[in-house]
Amino acid sequence: MRIEPLKAIALFLFSTTLLHPTPLLANSLEDTATLSPLLERNLDLKADEITPKIITTRPTLPMIPLADNSVSETPAIANPFNRSLWAETPQLIAQDPPLTEPPSPQTTESPTEIEELRQEWRLPLPPTTFVPIEPPTATIRRGGGTRVAPGSSSISPTAFGPGLGQFFWGAGFQNRTRFTDSADGTISTGFGLGNPRRTVGLQTTVTVLDLMSNRNDDDGFMKRGSISFKLHRLLPNNFAVAVGVENAIVWGFTDAGTSTYGVVSKTFSLRENTEEPFSRVTVSLGVGNGRFRFEDDFNNDVNTVNVFGSVGVRVHPQVSAIADWSGQDLTLAASIVPFKNIPLVFTPAIADITGSAGDGARFRLGVGYSHFFSF
Repeated sequence: MRIEPLKAIALFLFSTTLLHPTPLLANSLEDTATLSPLLERNLDLKADEITPKIITTRPTLPMIPLADNSVSETPAIANPFNRSLWAETPQLIAQDPPLTEPPSPQTTESPTEIEELRQEWRLPLPPTTFVPIEPPTATIRRGGGTRVAPGSSSISPTAFGPGLGQFFWGAGFQNRTRFTDSADGTISTGFGLGNPRRTVGLQTTVTVLDLMSNRNDDDGFMKRGSISFKLHRLLPNNFAVAVGVENAIVWGFTDAGTSTYGVVSKTFSLRENTEEPFSRVTVSLGVGNGRFRFEDDFNNDVNTVNVFGSVGVRVHPQVSAIADWSGQDLTLAASIVPFKNIPLVFTPAIADITGSAGDGARFRLGVGYSHFFSF
């Protein structure tokens, strides 16, 4: 009889079960009958020949941090996988208390030093888009390139204007002047100063008011002209405000006299992409004296002010349709950019549509060009 060896084996198995009560199976659905050959072979062993072992064929486990900052790693066994020996691998039960989060590192820098580091490593903002709309063109500079947008007014001022480094040139022609049958034209040039986005911009325009001698000896080429000024500021949400004086300085004489005005403009985005039709609408509204007064008040030298304004709809990326009320009469015009990347703009118009000023409708044509110099 092998009673004593059986007792020793049973006692050993009992003690192993107490230490590790739950065996870990490779597959929870595996038939426990596959474990019986191992038990039957163990019955032939004597008690003093039994050496308890823990065998595992599982892959290497990652490092496990313990409470005393040491680590535990389950070694990889080079033996080939043995499904029957998997049952002898006991389940490890963690007894260590949960780890607390390590304290956050303390910085020794002062608030001033931290701010200096923040400024030193601050990423630059994307390049901004600068949009001078009037006069005579809208030049949009992006990444050193140039795009041109059509204008939003014909004969009345808007609140947009150029900044430092921007110059413009223009010429105007009309088939006849008011109350005459004579054609005439003007030429002008100007530049911008300051920064209308951050502080304020100043637009200065020099205009030759007469190119032909069609009345008497006091007019003709370069005999009449003026200098005009406009202070303008760009605001958030595509708003702009401006105050200006037309014909502030005059040589010879001017039919329109000196005019002081204030104007507000806003651009509405109807579509995100400016390449789509009807993407933008620009509205300007202002008050002024001088040439903005009703014709009777102007002729009778009545010191009043009047409302003027314009609406420009960008019907195409390179074409705007314009309705412009000068305070005296209505002008319908179009602003056309023939070449997308060349700041050249043509503005054909029909002035005095309603007949409330002058002696009937007249054709006008304006041409403008602008350039940006980087100082």
